[in-house]
Amino acid sequence: MKKYSLSPFLLILLFICLFIQVKGQILDSENKISLILKDGTNVTLFGQASSLSDDKTNTYYYLPCNLRLSKKADGTPEFLFLKYTSDEKGATGNTQGGLLHLLMIHGLTKAQETEVNNLLKSKYNGATLKGAADVEAQAENSVKIISGILSSKEMTRSLVFSGKASTLPGGKIALAALLDKQGAQLFSATLEKIRSITDLSVNLSFNYTVRVPAAKGYVKEDWSKLDSMMQKDSANFSKSEEKDYGEKVGNTAVGYLFGGPIGGLLGWFGSSPEEHYSYDEMRDFYRKLEEQKVVTLRFEENVADERVTKIREAFFQHFLNAYTEKDAANPRDPGPKEKEAMPDIKTGDSYKYKREIREVIKQHKVQIFDLSYALAVKRDHQLTENLAAWYDHAKDNPKCIGLVNLNDPFFQYRDINVILDLEAEEMMNKEVNFVTVNLRKKRSGEGANDFNADVTFDRKFLELNGNRTIVTYSKAQDEGPDTYEYKTQWSLKGGESFPANDSLWIKGSWQGINLAPPVKPRTVRFETDMADMKEAGIKNVTLQLRYLKFKNEVETNVNINVSGTEPFAEKMIFVDRNSQGYAYRLVFHDKDLGPLATPWEAKINTDYIYATLPKELREKKQDWIKTALNAASAMVGTGENGKISKEQQILNKFKQVLEISGATKN
Repeated sequence: MKKYSLSPFLLILLFICLFIQVKGQILDSENKISLILKDGTNVTLFGQASSLSDDKTNTYYYLPCNLRLSKKADGTPEFLFLKYTSDEKGATGNTQGGLLHLLMIHGLTKAQETEVNNLLKSKYNGATLKGAADVEAQAENSVKIISGILSSKEMTRSLVFSGKASTLPGGKIALAALLDKQGAQLFSATLEKIRSITDLSVNLSFNYTVRVPAAKGYVKEDWSKLDSMMQKDSANFSKSEEKDYGEKVGNTAVGYLFGGPIGGLLGWFGSSPEEHYSYDEMRDFYRKLEEQKVVTLRFEENVADERVTKIREAFFQHFLNAYTEKDAANPRDPGPKEKEAMPDIKTGDSYKYKREIREVIKQHKVQIFDLSYALAVKRDHQLTENLAAWYDHAKDNPKCIGLVNLNDPFFQYRDINVILDLEAEEMMNKEVNFVTVNLRKKRSGEGANDFNADVTFDRKFLELNGNRTIVTYSKAQDEGPDTYEYKTQWSLKGGESFPANDSLWIKGSWQGINLAPPVKPRTVRFETDMADMKEAGIKNVTLQLRYLKFKNEVETNVNINVSGTEPFAEKMIFVDRNSQGYAYRLVFHDKDLGPLATPWEAKINTDYIYATLPKELREKKQDWIKTALNAASAMVGTGENGKISKEQQILNKFKQVLEISGATKN
């Protein structure tokens, strides 16, 4: 008996490699370590999966952990709980409301990474920590706020938080709430009096990819069984007195059992009247081999998956490759099974048996093919912390906890909290140089001077002060001391400003200003089948994107070189917030015809595009090719920052679909 590894079973291996998604970092589900650090932090680590091997590596990645308050450069926790009171209507000074704002991060600190490395080296044979595991935030609501007070519309006037968890250690997650007097009092009580747990927990949801043993199995070919059955069938064949027996069994791949031409070809009955067999006949013959246990497939399926079916199909193909050869001189009409396996087939294949199968059968060989394989699957990971675990670091810091009496004569000044949105912070130095906020307070009364101030956020300001600052002005004797006006100016890459003209003043309230950028980031993923493109003679596939950015129509191109190694590419674009999507088209660079462009289409609610070769191009339809060539020849160069001239703009055609209001401006 011989046992074969995957090396002779190359086709099966290729199928497995196609279906296991080895995209970057893959973790080994069988190589998991859980550690508890000195400060009580729980850390879950997975070893990096070995490529095409079950061996365990000693390189580990950790899942998101240690959710905590972020800190400024001076160590101040980025946490604010401000209670405000009023003496109006003879009140006794009880809390009338509260303002809550905090920034959180997750991931190991440098000291914790050192501790984990030391534990791995000492307890796990010199293992090392490679870093944080690659994770994905679960959908758009991967941040969940668990709070009876903050989820109550009666006690919480407004609640804003990051809807998507940062996937990188150190990425900030923001939460802000404005509470009424009951909500502020209750929330304060859970912080100061009832300390087992506060009424604020934060839950982050992630996905990570691990390789798990999805199925273990083998294929066994026991040709000794075929020998005895063929001898029996041979006796039945020789006893038959029907003259047309050979003709009857000769038109099927299985005959009486294995008689007729199949038996003759395998060397039992001499020469066969028919040595060419169709795909459907070969399928029937192979099915009979399985029914009679000549070929046996066994699996232990731990994860239900269609890939087991793919491996079965792959082994049949291996059978054809190993024991038959195609005869191009004798084409057949494709049968139903061949059409099902190959939908685009026009002329069926004809097969002849090789001499090798006769030798294998005559030697009564038993061959075993090992089909064990691993499967990459996604699993979820939850990270939950309660504010009680962090509050002790902030409760005695006057920069974090405060009480304001709105009618106290001491407070004759008003503080405006100016906060830069996290998305805007991420865009700094990518699309934005800086943003300036101009504030003014018009005062009434004879001789009163108006108040004017400005704040500019740039990268240096963020590094020194964070994403928040305070502007203070005097209430003076104004009839409306709590209101003011502000407007913003965004300085863009390339020396442009947004808005281009002087913007209108906006009324603000003393609680603060949240500066959200006029554009939002979207990461477009572009993918194609490189093998299919190569076969069709395509050298390069380009994805052209058209979208509004700062009210200008711009273009971005994403390329996949078919001669490269990566079948996908990613590109982050910044799209106007009032736009629901973008327009796109594909440009196929044919090695003979040159670039061929498809028509523009609208894309909303998804940022994944898969480039499939158009049917018209595959079938070389000349009208389509002529149109595509003309469209490609009309491609224009973009201006500064990718802007498109007014004559070449196309987004107005998709205005209703993309919900773009107004014409584009340059």
